[in-house]
Amino acid sequence: MARKKDRLRAAAILAVLLEESEGQALQSSEGRDGGEAWSRDHRRSLIGRRNLFRARTRRSTTR
Repeated sequence: MARKKDRLRAAAILAVLLEESEGQALQSSEGRDGGEAWSRDHRRSLIGRRNLFRARTRRSTTR
């Protein structure tokens, strides 16, 4: 059973490497980007969190 898992793992790694060589499959999409600082700040304030300026100037994280 372990040998079958190893073969499947090797096939999956090979498939990723082959797709990576084409350069399209592993590129991150624009939706993953956080966006501009003002849009992140606006989203934070909408959900009730501190704005980016105050969050960046805090000395430590909340625990």
